[in-house]
Amino acid sequence: MELILVQMLGEKNCEPDVWTMNSTLRAFGGSGQIDTMEKCYEKFQGAGIEPNIKTFNILLDSYGKAGLYDKMGAVMDYMQKYHFSWTIVTYNVVIDAFGRAGNFKEMEYMFRLMKSERIKPSCVTLCSLVRAYGRAGKPEKIEGVLRFSENSGITLDIVFFNCLVDAYGRMGCLAEMKGVLELMKEKNCKPDKVTYRTMITAYSTRGMTRHVKELKEIIGSVKVVRAEKRKPDF
Repeated sequence: MELILVQMLGEKNCEPDVWTMNSTLRAFGGSGQIDTMEKCYEKFQGAGIEPNIKTFNILLDSYGKAGLYDKMGAVMDYMQKYHFSWTIVTYNVVIDAFGRAGNFKEMEYMFRLMKSERIKPSCVTLCSLVRAYGRAGKPEKIEGVLRFSENSGITLDIVFFNCLVDAYGRMGCLAEMKGVLELMKEKNCKPDKVTYRTMITAYSTRGMTRHVKELKEIIGSVKVVRAEKRKPDF
C-alpha cells in the first residue's frame, strides 16, 4: 500500500486527495502501524494535501488506541490553534481514549465540554463512559450515566445494554446486572446472545452454576440477529 501511495504521488494523472489521505491513515492507524501512518501523513502534506476534521479524528483515534496520549494531545493543540471545530466523532474518540487510560478527570471534562458546546452525546459516548467506569469499579458513576440517559433523548441500543451488563458483571454487581434485563424490556430492546453470554461469564466466575444453567437454556432459543457493526464516522 505504501508503494502504491508513492507511485500515486509521482503520477500527474492520478493525484491523491484528502479522501485518499484519510483512507490511508485510517488503514495504517487502525491496524496499529503508527510509524507508517505518520510517514504517509508527512508525504501527503509534502504533496500539498491539507488535512480536514476527519483527518484529525483518525489521528486522535489511532494515537488513543495505541496509548500515545502525548501525541494525541499534540493533535488537540494543533486543532485548537488553527480553529478546527470538534464534531461528535472527535469528542467520542477523545472521551473513549481518556476512559481507556483511566484518566477520569479529563474524560469527564470532555463530556461536560461536549454538552456545553451543545453537541448531543450518543450511545457511543455513553458506552465509553460505562466501559471506563466498569473497568475502574465505579458503579455509582454508571448510575449517573443512566440518570443522564433518562432525560437525554438518546435511544439506547443493544450495544449500550451489553456494555452495561459487562460493566456490572465485572464489578460483581449481579443484582444490577440482572436489573439491566428489566431496563431493556422497558426500552423495548431484546437481549441477544452477547447479553446472555456476558451474564454467563459473570455467574461462572463466581461458581453460580444454577444461574449459568438457566441462561444456557435461554440462549439456545435466542434468534441470531446480525447487528450492525459500528464504524466511526471519520
